[in-house]
Amino acid sequence: MKSLLIISAEGNSGRTMLTCLFARHLHRINHWRVLVLDLAEPPCCAQMLAGCGLDTTGSGNRAPDLHECASPLTGGCLRVLSADAIDALRARDDPACTRYYANLRHLLSVVAPWFDVCLIDAPILPDLRAVCAEALADAVLSPLAMSPDCIGCASEVINGTYGIRNVRARLNPALRFAGLLPVVDVPSSMEEAWVKVMETTLREWLIVDRAFPHGYAWLPRMWSVMRSVGRVEKRPAPHGYVAAQDVGVAEASRTVTACLNVLTRRLAAIGKDAVHGFRDAEVCDA
Repeated sequence: MKSLLIISAEGNSGRTMLTCLFARHLHRINHWRVLVLDLAEPPCCAQMLAGCGLDTTGSGNRAPDLHECASPLTGGCLRVLSADAIDALRARDDPACTRYYANLRHLLSVVAPWFDVCLIDAPILPDLRAVCAEALADAVLSPLAMSPDCIGCASEVINGTYGIRNVRARLNPALRFAGLLPVVDVPSSMEEAWVKVMETTLREWLIVDRAFPHGYAWLPRMWSVMRSVGRVEKRPAPHGYVAAQDVGVAEASRTVTACLNVLTRRLAAIGKDAVHGFRDAEVCDA
């Protein structure tokens, strides 16, 4: 089982949205057996996926019904496991996380034979639950909300005390960095001055893909993405504006699909001798 941690150093970065969209994509398009492990309290992934109309297994103190996940020939599966419902992973019972690492490692080893991938939605850094997940994951992906704080957030994820570079050096030498994924409001604000600063400063850590207009993968969010997965109904609008909305939604949907396809290829590269697209996060000049 491959494990990918979705992590950020600031809230409202699109972390949970990305986790849910990627899980849905891997299940529906690639027919993978997907486990979403939601370490946040309260959890959001189960509610968001349920809102998309997906048949998932919700929270519980036991692992999901693993026998249903044994064969990918049925089109894969998607299961959600929330840490707040697992006695051994309740942060309020272990605030210093002295047992958290061992318990999380045991959980991942138990479910590993039954799933192709585990997507982990962790609390924001420097939460120790996120650090424990970093120490156990195969790779890390960091969504980056487009804001004036994005440079500092990226620097914290890469070079902070609990960032990828230090965790790799001290706890998990095999940890790979999938890259930074800008999450952009739609309509796009890509022309803002601070976005240009982000492109200049963090270009090395963005997920390069020439299919995108700016040369790197990015994920749209807010109303267009929500509508593309069927969560927001159309609102009354002036005649002619609805058509423009539909065009915008279709474009956002294509961008989401292209982004998730790029991430799927990177995830599939984990464990191969020649790992393309993963980098060693040595230095961030932010």
